[in-house]
Amino acid sequence: MAVVLRFASIILFIAGCSASDYSNREFKKTCDNGLPVKTNSGLVCGEVRQYKNTTFGSFRGVPYARPPLGKLRYQKPRKAKSWDDYLDASSEGSICPQSIIIYGPLMEPKGIGEDCLNVNVYVPLAGGDIPRKKRLPILVYIHGGGFTVGSGDSDVHGPEYFLTRDVVVVTFNYRLGALGFLSLNTSSVPGNNGLRDQLFLLRWVQKNGKRFGGDINDVTIFGQSAGAACVHLLTLSPLTQDRSLFQKAILMSGSAVRSFYNYEPGFAATVANSFLTLMGIIATDPDAIYKQLMAADTNQYIEATRQIQEQTGLPPFAPVVESIHEGVTRVIDMDPDKLIAAGRGQEIPLLISFTELECGSLKARLNETDLPGKLDANSDLALPSVLQTAANKDALAVVVKERYFAGPNATLDEFVNFCSDSLFKYPAIYTAQRRAQLGGAESFLYQFAYRGENRILESLGFDIEEAGHIEDLTTVFKPNSNFSFPEEVFERSFDRVMQDWTVDILVNFMKNSAPAASTVAWPPLSRFLFRYQDVVSDSYKLLSLQADASTNEMVQFYTELFNNATANPTA
Repeated sequence: MAVVLRFASIILFIAGCSASDYSNREFKKTCDNGLPVKTNSGLVCGEVRQYKNTTFGSFRGVPYARPPLGKLRYQKPRKAKSWDDYLDASSEGSICPQSIIIYGPLMEPKGIGEDCLNVNVYVPLAGGDIPRKKRLPILVYIHGGGFTVGSGDSDVHGPEYFLTRDVVVVTFNYRLGALGFLSLNTSSVPGNNGLRDQLFLLRWVQKNGKRFGGDINDVTIFGQSAGAACVHLLTLSPLTQDRSLFQKAILMSGSAVRSFYNYEPGFAATVANSFLTLMGIIATDPDAIYKQLMAADTNQYIEATRQIQEQTGLPPFAPVVESIHEGVTRVIDMDPDKLIAAGRGQEIPLLISFTELECGSLKARLNETDLPGKLDANSDLALPSVLQTAANKDALAVVVKERYFAGPNATLDEFVNFCSDSLFKYPAIYTAQRRAQLGGAESFLYQFAYRGENRILESLGFDIEEAGHIEDLTTVFKPNSNFSFPEEVFERSFDRVMQDWTVDILVNFMKNSAPAASTVAWPPLSRFLFRYQDVVSDSYKLLSLQADASTNEMVQFYTELFNNATANPTA
């Protein structure tokens, strides 16, 4: 299989999980000095915390589904068993099994294991209590990480900035890698279990959101990178078309179409075969394969995933268009591009964004693996993942090389520009264009190009001038890890102004379906007026796509590239 991006990985080995549902949880008889809430599974005892002048309730590590242990490993999520006493919700639970990459130093997990389907709920308090009279809009965040890594923990996704705007914030974990996205195209392992977890969480919010002061009829789903792809897919799923689970969607650095992953069943089968080989599973009978997958311990999954990441790139596992299987309700039933053309999800307002140079954040990793130097030997490297199964992929790769790489030896900067355009910028603009062309709810597009004074990426050793991948994320979520800047340093910089302004964009979209944070007009996208904002400072710089020659040329190039791709009947 082709390599798209390779990254250094740090493997975390863990002890086996207990079969008992709540054996690793803390319970207590009373909630003295805490904040009690009754969920549909039992009582939880949260904390009262403070950020600046905002007092908020914090409920972390709450199970939203039964732990997917034992025979539940590959099954759809089920309701959490009820518990007695108060569940201690003062700290986050385990993150899902993964090799820690990219976010690595930022992440400070409390543990790691398959008992990881936890939700964190944060709510601004009114008079020291959960708001009851005025329900607050709910923001449900789906974390990124290439469908293989990441978590909803507050080390990277601190909710504090949003809480000052009277918003209930929900973050959570979902199954990752082979446990969340392996597809054997069978009823036992159909794929997309990570998406099923996300849908189950949204149903949990509908059942419990009011208990935390939220308005369950005003839910915005928000994702970054692979999380944004998930958000977009959820808007297209046949299971969400009644709009009861959410009403608006924010896509930050990710899309369900023409993006950094391949959703074709043939591609998923190739990934599955490679993974099974690395797991030492040589059986060909589906039942035998399933039994061996169920018998394998978590460490085997982590090690095999680490190896396949090195072989196939990011992400090896991804959502897939599902076949029909008895007893399985499909989450994705068709090519997402075709679903958009058919009008799926068009009534959901969208806020779409990308950063100035997305893959600039990955520059060091790309250099370590010498991907530019491997272009001649592997032409698939010159193609977005979704085109790597095209029948005429070699011809398409030649066209891409001619545009992006001036000579026989590609430079690192050339590869970074190609990566940024093909995997992030073009998919975002294409998604926005399709909404503008086909009509539907109002949608908005912006580029995040602010180069901060105190940059998390620089503290992690990344050498990048432009705004890169995850920099917009660290502007709207408060990093709370050891790599965070001291609050007093942040307060004295212009970064604080930009943080306030950028959060306002998202919150205004949540509350008003329009992101404008000042008196300057920000028109929605239309087929006749296609504009996007360039977020450089705390003033709008409204750009017209037609007037931006370089962006317009890039979009036309990829549009023609995809139009010229020939479908592979075996994919």
